[in-house]
Amino acid sequence: MPGRGRCCGCPRLSDSNCEVIPLCKAKAGKRLRVSRVDGERGLCARMAALGIYPGAEMQLLCEGCVRVNGGILSLGEDISENILVTAST
Repeated sequence: MPGRGRCCGCPRLSDSNCEVIPLCKAKAGKRLRVSRVDGERGLCARMAALGIYPGAEMQLLCEGCVRVNGGILSLGEDISENILVTAST
């Protein structure tokens, strides 16, 4: 849940540059921070086990491929639309 005066739970105060979007809509090459993972309990648990949880940083390498904690994961669009991200600073 976002903190008071925060737009998405990130440490920055609300501003127009802090847009929360699904991972499948992000541009390749960008560094991102996970804002939240939507979905059923099983999906959230599986993503957390892979290192994708609120606050985690990742890099979108290409459509569906992300680098998280030094590893590369391939995610389908049905999964990546449930991972909401913001630009990492």
